[in-house]
Amino acid sequence: MQTVSNGIGDVRRQADAQWAAARLAATYQGLPEGISKAMLLDRFERAAPRLGYGDGLVRLIRALVRVTAEQDWTGRTHPLAWPSNDALCEELQRSRSCVQGLIRLAVRAGLVHMKDSGNGKRWGYRDERGVIVEAFGFDLAPMAARWDEFADHAAARGLEQAQRRHLKRKLGEIRREIRTVCADAVYRGFTTYDWAGAVDLALGRLPRTPSLAELAALHETFQALLAAVDAAWVRARKSDESEPRGFSDEAHKEPTTQPRSAGATYSSLRQEVVEPAAPRPERAVAAERPEVEAAISEEIIPLSLVLEAIPELADFLEDPAAAQWEDLVDAVGRAAPLMGINLSAVREARDAMGKNRAAIALATVLARWKDGEIRSSAGGYLRAMCERERFGGLKLLPSLYGLKERSDPPRPHARRTGRAE
Repeated sequence: MQTVSNGIGDVRRQADAQWAAARLAATYQGLPEGISKAMLLDRFERAAPRLGYGDGLVRLIRALVRVTAEQDWTGRTHPLAWPSNDALCEELQRSRSCVQGLIRLAVRAGLVHMKDSGNGKRWGYRDERGVIVEAFGFDLAPMAARWDEFADHAAARGLEQAQRRHLKRKLGEIRREIRTVCADAVYRGFTTYDWAGAVDLALGRLPRTPSLAELAALHETFQALLAAVDAAWVRARKSDESEPRGFSDEAHKEPTTQPRSAGATYSSLRQEVVEPAAPRPERAVAAERPEVEAAISEEIIPLSLVLEAIPELADFLEDPAAAQWEDLVDAVGRAAPLMGINLSAVREARDAMGKNRAAIALATVLARWKDGEIRSSAGGYLRAMCERERFGGLKLLPSLYGLKERSDPPRPHARRTGRAE
């Protein structure tokens, strides 16, 4: 067999890749400080898919690296492994011809450099300290020389996997939201959009192993479908509300519980909540309204009243006694999916009312849902509250009074049974 000497060992004159592997081996100076062979193997296995290396090649390199010692990678000697083809066949559970093909593939990939003995056999021995004295076989120095390359590819693959997980999670959320909006539209009897077709698209099977580009394209497609479904729902709702319903002489009922009168119940508490301590700027419109009809905001409604009126929030708060507005917002955000309220309805409420006021609205929906007052669609109830908020007709403070009275009803006065003598 024709061989040439390059100062390190004998290299088969078969391909330019072997010379490239020999040049990499010549630059070997050991692994960087603090890097072990286990870390090198981990980065290589994580980078293999990006480099196009198959499972068989990865298993071959793993078997070769494992039979080396940690001290072989310090730079004093080259990391050499000399397992026979029979041992590799047993380790990899492959045929001899398959193992020989994997070895040639490893050489062409620039992962190993074949250091041959005079008779073409692989052998080696170590001294009493375990240091390689002389060996012939697989020189793994090119692996150490490519540490930076493997580390960069492994990091890039980690970012790609994180993006894939994020896109898959977002796809799941968007598809569930599409199904929820379509189900609500079908329940309401809206016929201005192909709701069944949108549901079929949302229930369609995704590719088994989609690439990052395919996931990004699917994300854009389903985002556009969700926007179309939301827009169709809003148009259908407005069209349904604008249709004439006939003459009705019934009083218009608010989706909240109104107090019995302006001064009959909770007068002192209502004065404390509705009227802020600082003087308010004079407004002609507000001056004409009764005090109980004044516009309420999150600054006027104290958090303590919300927590007292809606004890159901305690199930979603870690410490109700020390809860803040941010805790309330997070709590109702976790409670919304349990009630069947999709994310688009929550976003609509926050856009229409503000973050804190929307949290109060969601809390009142939670209380009524727990009591069984809302049986069909909590999301539709919340959207109706958003519509009333846009027209200035939503009053949250009377709802809190009514819910507080529900949780702590006033005690009736005891009758006097004795007669005055």
